Amino acid sequence: MRPVRPGQEIPPRAETPRVFDLSLPDLPLEAGARVAPHLVRGWWWGPPEDLAWLQSRARVHSEEATREGRLRVVRRTASELRDAASDARRIGLRRTPDPVPTVLLVHALTGDMNAGGEGGWWAPVIGHGRPLDPSRVRLLCFNNLGSCYGTSGPADEGFPLRTDDTRFGPSPVLPKGDLRLDERSLPATITPWDQARSILAALDALGVDEVALVIGGSLGGMVVLCLAALAPERFQRMVPIATAEAASAWAVGWNHVARQAILLDPEYPESPRRGLELARQLATLTYRAEAGLEALQPRPQAWSSRALYPVESYLEYQGTKLEARFDARAYLALLGAMDHHDLTRVPTPSGGPGVDRIRASTLTVGIDRDALFPPEHMKNLSRRLRAQGLHAEYAALCSVHGHDGFLIEWDALAPLLVRALALPPGVGRDARLSSTAGVRARKTS
Repeated sequence: MRPVRPGQEIPPRAETPRVFDLSLPDLPLEAGARVAPHLVRGWWWGPPEDLAWLQSRARVHSEEATREGRLRVVRRTASELRDAASDARRIGLRRTPDPVPTVLLVHALTGDMNAGGEGGWWAPVIGHGRPLDPSRVRLLCFNNLGSCYGTSGPADEGFPLRTDDTRFGPSPVLPKGDLRLDERSLPATITPWDQARSILAALDALGVDEVALVIGGSLGGMVVLCLAALAPERFQRMVPIATAEAASAWAVGWNHVARQAILLDPEYPESPRRGLELARQLATLTYRAEAGLEALQPRPQAWSSRALYPVESYLEYQGTKLEARFDARAYLALLGAMDHHDLTRVPTPSGGPGVDRIRASTLTVGIDRDALFPPEHMKNLSRRLRAQGLHAEYAALCSVHGHDGFLIEWDALAPLLVRALALPPGVGRDARLSSTAGVRARKTS
């Protein structure tokens, strides 16, 4: 924390981070299934005057429950889901305290809503005197739809199945001996558009109409882009990190192999522990770069035909760690969400390319050694947005570790967040409305 200089204004104390639950309207998914009940678990950190507003809108967990709930899988029976939805239902009318700006964070594939505080996935850049200071901004993060940390997902009893993807007709009836996968054992298809709509419903429930900055990396960056395209009037600034406008064949291919490791586990769908471990090991290789692995897991000086190489032990550790804290069916759903990301397919009545709908000022961030989403994706997006007359900048985050650099390189990330907060606001609601009014005036003249 930075010391307060003589004569400097002392910022108001921020409350400690808190987790909360929202009971939201049923959510129809893009592929045709329906999530009901629709529960979202969120995380908040902000000024103390926020707490009364939050408690009027959501079921707020105690400080102790917030600390104990980090990265803890939530599996609920149907009756527990109904009780949780009833318990989280609020009709509070308190408005968000002004004029504190809201910053929305979107987590990556297997993250949770706990972005800051002890154990938070971005803890080194969140806190008093840090770039994202909860005494100066209101910080929100929601567990993504389809995950397993409190938002509705395949770990819950009654979550829809692939057979409920009614948009594409009934699932095929497999004859005896057919080796294709039985859709009754697969979770319903979720896309980043669905995840973005779930977050928008959560913001509606909280009464948050405008977001000063939305940030996310990897799958979180995909959701950021979908949010900015679905509700362009709500987001002033955005920072997509290490992501793309659409999942490439390269990314989909890696996900396919990881998915097969889970589905071919003889214990699937009940308990595919080894399959999930192997899927995570494969993913870890895509999240890291050769130079970083070579530096952290070098070849041993002594050779043995029986000893594991350091990188083998490292991958086993990563697989075991994820298996202990994640649900395999949720992992399948989230891999699918990444596969189905495509900003050209906007599920709105007006349709059209998603990039054309964006109005936010943007800082795209590419990681120089990212093998999963090479930085050209973010460079190209920045150029496209500038060509549309929007304020768009590109920044390179240099990391020997590759894709995971946005979860490692704190010294490099911190100034990028400061830069993002200083971006000029996008056209926003007022400019969009005045632009529409101008079009109407020209049509009637």
